[in-house]
Amino acid sequence: MNRPPTSSVGAGQPPSISAVNPIAIFAATRWELQAVRRALATDRIATIGGVRCHIGRQGDRTYWLIQTGVGPAAAGTVAGKVLKAQAMSLVMSTGFACALVPAQVGDLIVGTEVSSVQDEGTWTMRNDRVFCDGAVRAGLLIVAQDAGLVARVGTVVSSGTVVCEAQEKRRLRRLTDATGLDMESAAVAAVAQEQGLPMAIVRTVSDLVDEDLPLDFNLFLRPTGWIKGMQAIIGRPASVVGLNRLRKQSRVAADRLTEWFKHYGETDNESLRPSR
Repeated sequence: MNRPPTSSVGAGQPPSISAVNPIAIFAATRWELQAVRRALATDRIATIGGVRCHIGRQGDRTYWLIQTGVGPAAAGTVAGKVLKAQAMSLVMSTGFACALVPAQVGDLIVGTEVSSVQDEGTWTMRNDRVFCDGAVRAGLLIVAQDAGLVARVGTVVSSGTVVCEAQEKRRLRRLTDATGLDMESAAVAAVAQEQGLPMAIVRTVSDLVDEDLPLDFNLFLRPTGWIKGMQAIIGRPASVVGLNRLRKQSRVAADRLTEWFKHYGETDNESLRPSR
């Protein structure tokens, strides 16, 4: 099987891909990254501090597609390694999200700003707000309109844990007035801000504000999580129905993400240029 060439670069030797700084697109899981890669072809890999970056070019734009892992700690670490080593023109956080407003699975969530929230018995917002680039956001919405996709615009909040219960989702909505919830965007945005880079958030809805998740997925984020997670499934056979529902919803969200990025890659660069 033919494989793209691999290059390893360090912080002191960033690769020179083109005269125009590339766009860094971060996604948490391989499933989310695959949804982007189906739309934006890549032909080489660069490795920065152990982080694999899939690189491709379409028109006059170069893309770096990077998997962060799940959660703010992993996302911040990976984004820091990449963005401190390679100059970028734009940083984008993408993947799936929970809608905190009435929505349909597969709708887009386009962020205006992002903050992190903490659960310390009650939800609190941290003072780490980062605004998304307004000019880029306008271009992203044009892409959504051209693709015939529904886009919901507003604040995104990032949690360090998976929010599984509808009651907690609604509580977060009341506290933050946010449109969408994820786990990585705030951490990626914090690094982008440190580096003086414009930020954008485009995600697709995989679960809804009024539905409970079938399991406590936080079990899978712990060192022995897979064992406890499988025990939870075995102990609750009814959860299999919910897992199948979530799998179907995630497939819809992935397909919509691919569809949006396909149109994004074909859109003229001028309408997507950052304002700074």
